[in-house]
Amino acid sequence: MVRKKGILFFAALLLLCSTMVDSASAMVPYKTYFYDYEGDYFVSPDAYVPYRVLNAKDMGVGNEGLNQPMDLFVDENNLVYVADSGRNRILLLDEQYQLKREINEFVLEDGVTKDSFNNPIGLFVSKEGLIYVADSKNARIVVLRQNGTLERILEAPDSEVFPAGFIYEPSALSVDPAGRIYVISKSTNMGVIALNADGGFEGFEGAEKVVPKVTDLFWKLVTTKEQKSRTAKSVPTEYNNITIDELGFSYVTSSALEARNQWSAMKNRDKSSRHAPIKRLNNLGIDVLKRNGAFPPAGDIQTNKDVSRFIDVSLAQDGVYSTLDSTQNKIFTYDDEGNLLYAFGGYGSQNGVFQSASALAYQGSNLLVLDKDAGKLTVFKRTEYGDDIAAAIHARKTRKYDDAIAAWQRVLEKNPSLELAYSGVAQSNMRKAEYREAMKNYKLANDWEHYFKAFAEYRKEKISKLILLIPILAVILFWLLYRFFKYVKKRNSSGWRKEGKRTLWEELLYAFHVILHPFDGFWDLKHEKRGSMRGALIIVGLVMAADIFKKLAGGYILYPTDWRVIELQDTVLSVLIPFGLWCCVNWGLTTLMDGEGSLKDIFIASAYSLTPIVMISIPVTIISNFASLQEQPFVAFFTTLSLAWSLGLIFIGVLVTNDYTPFKNLYVSVISLIGMGFVAFLTVLFINILQNMNAFFTTIFNEITFRL
Repeated sequence: MVRKKGILFFAALLLLCSTMVDSASAMVPYKTYFYDYEGDYFVSPDAYVPYRVLNAKDMGVGNEGLNQPMDLFVDENNLVYVADSGRNRILLLDEQYQLKREINEFVLEDGVTKDSFNNPIGLFVSKEGLIYVADSKNARIVVLRQNGTLERILEAPDSEVFPAGFIYEPSALSVDPAGRIYVISKSTNMGVIALNADGGFEGFEGAEKVVPKVTDLFWKLVTTKEQKSRTAKSVPTEYNNITIDELGFSYVTSSALEARNQWSAMKNRDKSSRHAPIKRLNNLGIDVLKRNGAFPPAGDIQTNKDVSRFIDVSLAQDGVYSTLDSTQNKIFTYDDEGNLLYAFGGYGSQNGVFQSASALAYQGSNLLVLDKDAGKLTVFKRTEYGDDIAAAIHARKTRKYDDAIAAWQRVLEKNPSLELAYSGVAQSNMRKAEYREAMKNYKLANDWEHYFKAFAEYRKEKISKLILLIPILAVILFWLLYRFFKYVKKRNSSGWRKEGKRTLWEELLYAFHVILHPFDGFWDLKHEKRGSMRGALIIVGLVMAADIFKKLAGGYILYPTDWRVIELQDTVLSVLIPFGLWCCVNWGLTTLMDGEGSLKDIFIASAYSLTPIVMISIPVTIISNFASLQEQPFVAFFTTLSLAWSLGLIFIGVLVTNDYTPFKNLYVSVISLIGMGFVAFLTVLFINILQNMNAFFTTIFNEITFRL
């Protein structure tokens, strides 16, 4: 019995140890994360984990180690090529990352003379197996066969378009399916150098146009030639790396952008190519990279450090690409629409982080990253979470919508915060004409542009079923409006000759007469007492209520969120304070400028002038729940109409109340607006002084109390 218990204890101990070992091996020294639509940081499951970390000895290269390896390439046979720049050699590794061939010299065409590299820092391998090497310090491109023999050497191109003093120093290159060679040369800001298959110069591509600032144009006009020569000039951005996709489009990266411009473009969700650290150039040199994500592909959003500096890009399947950020040694992976899938990596000496990452490349689903300072190659293996994301994107690309929904749902089980997954499900819902479900998922994804497309289809579907009912409802609505305004007209006409105090209902109904017949209305409002303070206060209250109603019940076309916080001070600041300032300042000025209206008269006239805001705002708020994105201009038009109508009525109301001429009323109104700003400034200044005084006396009191 004792022996049996001992065996069970030993087995449990082994199981516990194995579990701890598995857990430890699964841990990584970095966090995988993403950003949502609002730019908030969310940690996600790991999409990639370090599988192997190899130094030169592990690769079978020898004990001398790698010295500043700068580039990495994986061919169609999954063979790995490393540009060991510091040792002037090219390493060819097999699929298991073992040395297959080392190329540090080659025989020239004469068959006798040997030549070698001088700082080779760029690599590309064609489908035919030709190895293109950017032999940087030798100012040439060396083309080798797989066995290391020389195919040809492409010397520095020559053309009249090159500026004086141009230095050709190739640092990266790619070859398109047609055999054209695209070269990145250091310190060249004229774009990508395009060469034909024989190395002949064909032109520059992708140079970004520099738009001068207004201040630059001004100083250009007023400065002398000597001053201009000493002034820093605005030049196009330099590229630092290039990758060609299967269609012949070039992905280029840049790390020389002005940090402030790059940061501003990212935070403002700029979809243009200006200040973009990565571009996709077509054969005309035009950037066609999609930037339809919440933020453009530019790396980290929330960081206290410098902006992300992209130094390499690698292409996976289905349009997915990963970029390498040299600022924080991180890898950012995006889909073909520019949505951030995940980011990971960091600085350090542990497996999975880097001292100075220099290049990355995909080998199937594995991701390889070079560390030039550590002289190591890290192989990242994709996890089940990463597999699910890849499967979902592939299913969407191949139009297998059921498979896409299933894959995205598996992603959501592991990461319920990933908005892209909801958007992916919604896209498949749209393809299957499941518009209601698509709306629900697009809303969860904060993808409002596509939400309204789904909403438009869903509305069309519902309207087709109610096509006979809509005209009937429209006729009933117009009949009710007709009856109401007929009733209002009758009550206002009967109240014309009425003596004595009018009811509150009659005073409120008279607002409709005022907004349609302002000159007569405001005259009777003052002299015939057709309105009152209580009616005016109720109208101002209704304006505030309409503002709150708009925020609570407005459609997503007005407020694209379900999280709507109503704060009373916002309503007071937007309605009550401006209205009160107008009445007080205008009355103060009109009393000094022969105005005949009292503060009460101006308040009542101005309050009744706000009726169009209530009359139009509430129906527009209701209608906004049934409007699509294309109908937003109509909603904005009626909102603007109500505001303009009310401002016009206020102008006429003050004019009639004070018995001014139009020009004098305009003059007084402009001064009143200026006075409102001045009073607001003095009020804020006074409050600030009171706060400082309160802080001062509080500090003195605390100091005295402490010392006693």
